[in-house]
Amino acid sequence: MSTADPFQDLVTALRRTLTGTSTPAPPASTSAFHTASSSPSVTASHMAKPAPFSGSAEDCNGFILQCSLVLEMQSHLYPDDKAKVAFMIQQLDGKALRWAEPLWTQNTPVVQSLSSFINHFKEVFGKPSWDSSLGERLCNLKQGALSVSDYALQFRTLVAASGWNEQALISRYHQGLDPREQFHLAAYKDTIRLEKFIQLSIRFATRMQLCIEEHQNQRLFPSFHRQPESVSSPEPASRHAD
Repeated sequence: MSTADPFQDLVTALRRTLTGTSTPAPPASTSAFHTASSSPSVTASHMAKPAPFSGSAEDCNGFILQCSLVLEMQSHLYPDDKAKVAFMIQQLDGKALRWAEPLWTQNTPVVQSLSSFINHFKEVFGKPSWDSSLGERLCNLKQGALSVSDYALQFRTLVAASGWNEQALISRYHQGLDPREQFHLAAYKDTIRLEKFIQLSIRFATRMQLCIEEHQNQRLFPSFHRQPESVSSPEPASRHAD
């Protein structure tokens, strides 16, 4: 009479256990797919917030731009205008926060609309549409000890809000250049547009710097650049008459 094999009984029990727990596998894959599909939102939530704004007119437009980027890229976190206004107020500090406090606590109409809040924000903290100090800075800007690239960067930054026409900007840029560059670029001042003129000045300055460095190297190592001197044979001694 055969006796039951305990090892076989254990294998059978394990098979039953595995068979019973294998059915929930499809929901697990669905859950994994759901996690993968939601990962972009999780990644987007790590976008850096703007630095706190305390009321500086110089930083006003940049602060609004940074807030707009966050609100656009993370729109799922801020579903309506009031939530977006609340986000902007969270980034305020100092006098800017003191300005916003009564607007929010009194639930004024300006905090119900993002566009209304931004327009009012610009009225309070932004620069006027025509800033006389900007024009003065543009007139006084000179290359000096700056490279042409650095001078061009400062010039472009001021130009963005200057309101000057293009020909006036070309003349002003040309006048601020180093005298050597002014001389070589004078012929192009009235023939090309501002951005092309700026790019031309940068290319010319780069070439001129390369020529200067090459000339300095020739002075430091003249033996590598000196042409070999021709050696002439000595003239025969003149014969004296006997």
